[in-house]
Amino acid sequence: MSDSMTGRIPQGGMVLLDTRIDNIDGRTALERVLSYAKNGNGAHSVYFTNVHTIHIARREPELLRALNAADLVLPDGSGLKIAGKIIRSPIIENLNGTDFTPRVLEHAASEGRSVYLLGGTAKAVNLARERLVSLIPSLKIVGCRSGYFSPEEESLILREINERRPDILLVAFGTPLQEQWIARHAPILKVGVCMAVGGLFDFLSGEKSRAPRWIRSCGFEFMYRFLQDPRSKWERIFVEIPLFLALILKRRFLANGSR
Repeated sequence: MSDSMTGRIPQGGMVLLDTRIDNIDGRTALERVLSYAKNGNGAHSVYFTNVHTIHIARREPELLRALNAADLVLPDGSGLKIAGKIIRSPIIENLNGTDFTPRVLEHAASEGRSVYLLGGTAKAVNLARERLVSLIPSLKIVGCRSGYFSPEEESLILREINERRPDILLVAFGTPLQEQWIARHAPILKVGVCMAVGGLFDFLSGEKSRAPRWIRSCGFEFMYRFLQDPRSKWERIFVEIPLFLALILKRRFLANGSR
């Protein structure tokens, strides 16, 4: 694999099926993201990677390049935790975007940072904005836009973002669109950091419900989501995860055999 595909693997990083992951704890990740937010000269990129992301990246080189060239790629989900145990490199902490991003925003608010919300339906993003105002009254939200826009509208949105210069840009298009969009536009964005946050706005708005905390702490939120929407989540649970773990086991055995 070429250098352009593998990107840079920083200290503490790991690679699962050619996808780079930063295996760090939440405090370190928080400090890094907040440091990125302070620097508005070319946007930094922060992504959250789970089994589904890696599954797509194996088929879409553009997504793989975006992930491996990012400033920070955080581990999300039980599938990666199991894989870490298999390769004897345990995942330090599950840093899914739905839980981690609000932590970032709370600390950003205390530092006087600003945020722009981009993605989701018009209803979801506006309700998410209202929810954030309620949860973090001191947070400066300088704009929000739905993720459904035409190519002509995109240039206007980019101009608006650059005029308002948010320290943090949350992009919620879903994988792989959000990562690819950030990778394409980060060099021209006058923001500190872009974070790809998937379904965060749906959860903040109440359009979708989170699993109870005890289910999340046990690592079974993926099953809760499956039971909510079995038709769209069936392949992720019963195809992608088993295939991912089988490939991890295969590579582990091949690595052992080559020693």
